[in-house]
Amino acid sequence: MLSEILKYLVIAIGSYSVYLVLEIIFPPFNFPKTIPTIPFYVSFLGSYENLDQEQIYKRYLKDKLEKYGAVKIYFASRWNILVSRPEYLLTIFKNEDVYAKSGNHIKIPGSVMASYTGDNIISAHGELWKLYREVVAPSIQFPDKEPVYKNTKMMLEIIENELKNSDTIAIADILQRYTLNNVGNSMIGIDFRALEGSQSFMHQKIKYVKSQIFRPFYMNFPYFDKFPIPSRLTAKREVNSFRNWYGQKLIDEHKPELSNSAATKLVNALKDGKLTEKQYLDNAVIVMVAGHENPLLLMLSVLFILGKNPDLQESLRTEKIPLESVIYETLRVYPPLAQIINRCTTKATVLGENIFIPKGVYVGYNNLATGRDRGIWGPDADEFNPSRWGNTLDEINQNYSQAKRMATLPAFHGRKRACLGEKFAIFEIKECISAIIGKYRISLGENWKPKLTPSGPVCPLGLQIKFEKA
Repeated sequence: MLSEILKYLVIAIGSYSVYLVLEIIFPPFNFPKTIPTIPFYVSFLGSYENLDQEQIYKRYLKDKLEKYGAVKIYFASRWNILVSRPEYLLTIFKNEDVYAKSGNHIKIPGSVMASYTGDNIISAHGELWKLYREVVAPSIQFPDKEPVYKNTKMMLEIIENELKNSDTIAIADILQRYTLNNVGNSMIGIDFRALEGSQSFMHQKIKYVKSQIFRPFYMNFPYFDKFPIPSRLTAKREVNSFRNWYGQKLIDEHKPELSNSAATKLVNALKDGKLTEKQYLDNAVIVMVAGHENPLLLMLSVLFILGKNPDLQESLRTEKIPLESVIYETLRVYPPLAQIINRCTTKATVLGENIFIPKGVYVGYNNLATGRDRGIWGPDADEFNPSRWGNTLDEINQNYSQAKRMATLPAFHGRKRACLGEKFAIFEIKECISAIIGKYRISLGENWKPKLTPSGPVCPLGLQIKFEKA
């Protein structure tokens, strides 16, 4: 009798295991048949192959997305619809009630990422989003830009000091400290002191959290974060400890006289009962994270481009071309976030003419694909060509606005859910790059091998820059 029970138990476990494997390998039967399927293993190639995101895109995604404008892709423990065609993007951006924002706390509950960012102004939908926007949007849209000038001088001093030891610097840490100070001083209203001394508690903690979150295996299989794996339990404890410390820091150090600062607005909303403690922490964290990470990624990519192109640097120094055209072209070729999947259908719908999407399916977009699409940008879409934006600053900015409006450049998202911090990000990037190339001629480190990140945010991996006095 016992042997019979064991036999059936083994069969049941085996059958369930086969079911789980098939669920990963093949998309659900009710997914659209009119668009191709990307092999399930593509999303986590970067974890075991020596490929970066650009290489993976060109090898597995480019042709299919250019032809069909949408694909089925496995990511974050589920099958999703990923689009790149501008008309599909516009439909998604315009119809938020159908393609509703859905954050990590809903999509991947129990994960380290969900523990970190929670439910916030970027991921919330409906009335919650309106509440969060009411509290923090003014701080993000109208920050105090003045501290950026001081922080830029401090950043240059750190570079100068580092050059006493070597003419080549791994620049990412310095720029992250710079963007952290900028978002702290200008938007949040708190001095993180990230540019003081060689160590910063804030900077070190964020580096640790990032190292836990952006592990390719757990990004693709966040389901495993639910298991009592010692390293993931430690990561969650560290994340929660950091969140609590950071939330208390805002309470203790905010200046009520800075009435437009995010810290003041968030603390007041917490005290007034408008936000729960969790909502307060979720939004405090996301303002800091998004406010410094995305500008950092784009800064690194711009320096990468300029390090490869000394003639382009000289054109900027002599003001033959505006810096904006270089920034916009970098945003097109190397968007800080290549893949964004944070919307879920609230009902069955049809995208375009024949892409039938069931209710409850996550839909996202691939900025790398839209920015590199030859049908949109021409046969030289893979080439870096800032002149495509125009000659005069007015023409360049008009073409940039048009590209955002028509969703041919969705790196800052679109319509009413467009990035609130876009203008500040562009401003601080201009200040940073202008200061660096105004003082130095830069090139790529001689021992650094050009390579992008394998997954997650897009930027040159471990970028090393060689500095020479201009």
